[in-house]
Amino acid sequence: MATRPAFRLTRLQDGVTRIIETGVAPWLRCNIWHVRGRDRDLLIDTGMGLSPLKAEILRLSDRPLTAIVTHTHFDHSAGLHEFEDRRGHPAEASTLAAPDWENTVYGGGWAAGELIDPRAFPDFDPERFRVRAAPLTGYLDEGDVLDLGDRAFQVLHLPGHSPGSIGLYEVTTGTLFSGDALYDGELLDSLHHSEPDVLRGTLERIRDLAPSVVHGGHFPSFDTERMRDLVGAYLSGGNRITDLKIWMRERMAGGWRT
Repeated sequence: MATRPAFRLTRLQDGVTRIIETGVAPWLRCNIWHVRGRDRDLLIDTGMGLSPLKAEILRLSDRPLTAIVTHTHFDHSAGLHEFEDRRGHPAEASTLAAPDWENTVYGGGWAAGELIDPRAFPDFDPERFRVRAAPLTGYLDEGDVLDLGDRAFQVLHLPGHSPGSIGLYEVTTGTLFSGDALYDGELLDSLHHSEPDVLRGTLERIRDLAPSVVHGGHFPSFDTERMRDLVGAYLSGGNRITDLKIWMRERMAGGWRT
């Protein structure tokens, strides 16, 4: 019997490939972004680490690779340990060095959810899931620049969802990788280290940048007009998950779909 691929790849414009883990619930799985450069590639976030990601990346490119974590929540950082060049914000460093259920927020109700497709991973045990340690080999903070040879990305500190959330912005194309600071869905600002007032400032900053395309931490990418709608809705008191348990229960009730 043929098995479903562990990852689904979608090639976008400007050398960007979106990678998703097909066995992770559609409402949870993060976007893993691969960005091609002349001299070096970027990998932005690494998912839940259920299947080897590095082998998938090697099929895309044999150039040197820098793996970046936009923040250390379990759905974004669990595959980071596979890569040698690992970078993120200093505020997230202690979590990556010694991850546990609390600091990766897996224990905040997520462990009780039906996160993984039993058809793809019949032996997955939510009580045994752990993010493996992946100490950063370099720090990224506001004002740093990642030079890929033919393109460059500015590092933006985008706190609010988590203290050390970062984004990458390419000025020449207006391309923003925003992590979970902004995506095309209800935003989560009620975690133990989230700060809604700080997130408001982050979203105002993104709005003022007016990026031409936003590649968020979840769901499909979107343009400037959609960005303004999403930010405006949040700043007006909407577009946020008000009760995480209810939100999860509603999505699990929909069953599995790819």
